[in-house]
Amino acid sequence: MKLQDDELSALIRTQATRHAAPDQLRAALRTRVALADASRTPQPDGLKAEAPRLARWLAFQWRPAAISFALGLACALVLGPWLQRLDGGTPLDQALVANHVHALQQGTLMAVVSTDRHTVKPWFQGRLDFAPPVFDLANDGFPLLGGRTERVKGQVVAGLVYARNKHMIDLFVWPSADRSTPMPVVYRGFNVLHWSDGAMQYWAVSDLERAQMERFAQAWQQRATVP
Repeated sequence: MKLQDDELSALIRTQATRHAAPDQLRAALRTRVALADASRTPQPDGLKAEAPRLARWLAFQWRPAAISFALGLACALVLGPWLQRLDGGTPLDQALVANHVHALQQGTLMAVVSTDRHTVKPWFQGRLDFAPPVFDLANDGFPLLGGRTERVKGQVVAGLVYARNKHMIDLFVWPSADRSTPMPVVYRGFNVLHWSDGAMQYWAVSDLERAQMERFAQAWQQRATVP
């Protein structure tokens, strides 16, 4: 169906979000309007015979272009902010730091609060399609506080919470066939430590200094090797 001007205006009014157009866009629109107005400027007698044909040609070219441009602009204004929120290119370590900070700010660090691994581990049943390992590292100076589920780049993972003095450690866990030794990363002052054991991969996030984070990873790996 071919849209008429009033239909197009109604569509933009009801569906589009109004924003001030940038100067470059406004200049381009003014140029288009000026070209359309020029087609209606009185012509010398020798050109009057061609004027109706030229006007029809310009109108034919102008209207589809204007409709396409307006619809494209409307779609960009409506969908643009939503598309920007998809942010699929954020590095994993940065996404995990953001999740850690958000949980601290919102007070949602733990959905199950317990120092007993036999309470925390069963809590994940029915909430995840895998069973994350859970260890109490209190004897190593990193007591278990609880856990939660977290969505990381569209995937639901386990989040285990440990403490070191007054510092919180988030340990994100999900299945992986990879094997790797701990790899340290620093982002916005947070230390991120990643390793994998052939069954799961682990990402620890905290404001603890790196040496303490490495000690935490060593304590976890030692417990994981105990039958």
